[in-house]
Amino acid sequence: MKKFIKRYKWPLIIFSAAFLLRLIYLIQYRFNPMFNYPMVDELWHLNWANEIIGGDFWGKEAYFRGPLYPYLLAFMLLITGKSIFMVRVLQIILASLSAILVFSIGRKAFSEKIGIISGLAYAAYGTIIFYEAMFLIPVLFIFLNLSAIYLLLKYKGDYNPKRWFLAGLVVGLSAIARPNILLLVPLFLIWIYIGFLHIREIKKRLLIPFIYLIGILIPVFSVTTRNLIITGEPVLISSQGGVNLYIGNNPDTEGLTMLMPEVKLNEALPWDEFTMATREAAEKEAGHKLTAGEESSFWTGKAMTFIRKNPGAFIAITLKKTLYFVLGYENSDQTDIYQSRAYSSLLSILIWKKPIYFPFGLILPLGLIGMILCWPKRKELAIFYIFIIGYIPTVVLFLVTARHRLTIIPFLIMFAAFAVLALWEYWKKKKWRTLALYLSIFIAVLFVTNRTYFDIGFENVFQTHFNLALTYERQGDLASAEKEYRAALEEYPYSATTLNNLGNLLYRTGRYDEASNYFQQAIRSEPDFADAYNNLGLIYEERGDLDNALRYYQQALTLDPKLFQAYINMGDLYLGQNDYAGAEKMYNEALKIAPDNKDIYFKLGGLYGRMKKFTEAETMFRRGSELGPPRSIDYVNWGNIYYATRQPQAALDLYHRAVGQDSTSTQAYFNMALTFANYDYPADSARFYLQKLLRINPDFQPARELLQRINSGR
Repeated sequence: MKKFIKRYKWPLIIFSAAFLLRLIYLIQYRFNPMFNYPMVDELWHLNWANEIIGGDFWGKEAYFRGPLYPYLLAFMLLITGKSIFMVRVLQIILASLSAILVFSIGRKAFSEKIGIISGLAYAAYGTIIFYEAMFLIPVLFIFLNLSAIYLLLKYKGDYNPKRWFLAGLVVGLSAIARPNILLLVPLFLIWIYIGFLHIREIKKRLLIPFIYLIGILIPVFSVTTRNLIITGEPVLISSQGGVNLYIGNNPDTEGLTMLMPEVKLNEALPWDEFTMATREAAEKEAGHKLTAGEESSFWTGKAMTFIRKNPGAFIAITLKKTLYFVLGYENSDQTDIYQSRAYSSLLSILIWKKPIYFPFGLILPLGLIGMILCWPKRKELAIFYIFIIGYIPTVVLFLVTARHRLTIIPFLIMFAAFAVLALWEYWKKKKWRTLALYLSIFIAVLFVTNRTYFDIGFENVFQTHFNLALTYERQGDLASAEKEYRAALEEYPYSATTLNNLGNLLYRTGRYDEASNYFQQAIRSEPDFADAYNNLGLIYEERGDLDNALRYYQQALTLDPKLFQAYINMGDLYLGQNDYAGAEKMYNEALKIAPDNKDIYFKLGGLYGRMKKFTEAETMFRRGSELGPPRSIDYVNWGNIYYATRQPQAALDLYHRAVGQDSTSTQAYFNMALTFANYDYPADSARFYLQKLLRINPDFQPARELLQRINSGR
């Protein structure tokens, strides 16, 4: 044991430091309302992982993005019983292993001292700690890329095909996590080939790069094969590349956020709706339906057309994005990293903005000095230069965000560690001129990279409040959600989405006049905001003004023919007027737009039950339940079908499920009591549920009348 500890002392120390810091951060950060209610990409990955666990293992379409992380996330959810906290703990274990890899690479390529400094610096690097705890790709992508570089260094000059196959396999796994690493593969192959130039026979010299490439292609082509089998289309890994390229290269882009003229984005647009919106925009312009691969090609074509026709604009935006890449400011595209410091004192120590943007604002200038100082050793360190310089364009071509540049940070840290030690040596040896030269370069780069330019550097306080409001709504904390919506509007009072969401919240709490005011403000802010018209229809319906309600629903559909909720609302209105034909027509129109929406099937099931079309009703309820769990009222309506067709036990089973979903459902309790009373069950059974109902709602008159009937023996 002593020998083991002595031999692995530094890996153990670095792993422990990395894990402890990340665990402290997790414990502190769990008080963030969004910790258990992730958003944007985190939520998308979480939903995807839950679909995998839920039985949809292979999916139904070509992968939109690299699938490896969502499958890993599904596995972690499975073994932790879907514990959000424990999944994050598993991720920080993986992240701590990355810290050991940083140490190992630094020791192998430079020295043990640099390995130690680099490993500890990585362990305490705030931005990496922040993102490695999120349900995002970097935690896996960084680990795989570090593993890939470590194996390249370890096997350098080793003519062993099995080892090079393994090294290639790791890169292949990295590619199916995030495909942009494939752009570096030609550079890796050249580096490997050069390493075997001493072999005279060209076939033998080419064998190792070929084996390495085979290793890479196995995971990649496995995903391609899956896409081909599922869709009939050979999408290499994912179909996201085309739209991402266009987002980064179009007339509206600023290089930091998702902007494109064809798709109207708002603050609340989730990923699944964004992908649907981009597909619809592409199909509208193309004039026909597109497969996933065709859509990707369509957006790639548009990006290339923009570049070809606007070379000046392309060069300008590329230079701007390159500048954004090297600046110290962390551009957060998920949750604002600087405002997240409020939930973790540790994060506040490890990330700050003044007097410099720490840590990247320090690591980049030091890393650059290290790269200059190491240039005489460029042959031995070529793979580091290849990775850093080669990786930057794979980000700059698209969007520049803090998480997308994380992959090069371990290597910048190693160069930075080398720079610090070298400058210290110049100080000790009194090489003042050399020291002054490099310090001058360092200060100049520090000054340039710790400023903000163009569109970068603005904290989006509005978005933070808006995201918190959405999170509180998901938690059912409507009071806190209202407070955050109002805070968001103080920052940006013209956000139609926020005005509409606040109106919705007020509508749900019965404050109809206030809600109406906010819906009208949303329309004034954005006259073609269809959701606000739809919601005003609900207000008029609540007031009994059905003509105006219908007018607003129809106006909403004129503005957005895909707004199926307006059809549902019209269907509900007609149903309330016992216009079954009108309700059926509206629900079916909604179903044409949203064939996978379970609630429409349940509404049709309830409608057909009232129309005494029991077979059709049963079909609708079953189809809806295949798409997702029914709500309490859906179980009640479904149970009513069995009650009406004289199947009391089946009806009771569904009423019980309704109560299981909502223990305050007076209708479910009443229908159970009615079933017990009318189908020759013991009177005590009916009496039990009626008494339970009356404890919830003492004024429920039908229950009092039924209880009186049972007690009188009628």
